[in-house]
Amino acid sequence: MVKKARLCLYLEDEQTKTHVKIAAAKRGISATAYCEEAIKEKLKREGTLSDEERQRRKALMARMDKLREEIGPIGVSTSELVKEGRRR
Repeated sequence: MVKKARLCLYLEDEQTKTHVKIAAAKRGISATAYCEEAIKEKLKREGTLSDEERQRRKALMARMDKLREEIGPIGVSTSELVKEGRRR
């Protein structure tokens, strides 16, 4: 059994609580699960990652590096690609 960490959440008003419950119900999840997802998303945007997420990203970067090695040089500098992207 996984031990869960408890976090108390105090909202400014009942209306916010109602909105959370409605949004969670629309997705078929609990209000707790909805809040957990929202908090994790906010942490990701702010750059605070869990160890699991850090490991996932590290593995993804390793795969990308391997692909770059397999593909080899593409004959165009990165700065030129960026400039072309900005022109579009």
